[in-house]
Amino acid sequence: MRGEHWQSYENLFIHEVAGTMPISEIAQKLERSEAAVLRQASRIGTQLPSRMTGRPWTRAELFLFGRFSAEEIAAATGRTIFSVRSKRNSLARAGGLTMREWSTEEIALLMRHNNAEVAKITGRSIEEVGDKRLQTNIERNGWDRYNPEREDV
Repeated sequence: MRGEHWQSYENLFIHEVAGTMPISEIAQKLERSEAAVLRQASRIGTQLPSRMTGRPWTRAELFLFGRFSAEEIAAATGRTIFSVRSKRNSLARAGGLTMREWSTEEIALLMRHNNAEVAKITGRSIEEVGDKRLQTNIERNGWDRYNPEREDV
């Protein structure tokens, strides 16, 4: 059925069995992939049960966040990069992720390299590098005190 439009009966079936049937079984009955079922459930606003079946994160593994890149954490823990990124995002949302301080040398790299290069050199995520570049630009240019786009200044 790949590439075919979803029928109303398929949407209704997903909605009706969402809380009681595993995603794999829903996918099998609809002859769709699990990924397709997950995407469609999201589109129609149906909450499916969590697919997390992996092992819980240990204190030692959580300690790695904010100190190493997602790729390094994945290699060290044997987890997928997607799992590491998901955990990093959930920790950040919960306020439990503390990033290591930026050194003067790392900040200086922002002036000489693009975000991807700085991320590679420092082992930080590209998102963290982008955030630091923005923060540094705001501080250096005084954008927090003066907005050049405002006409009333």
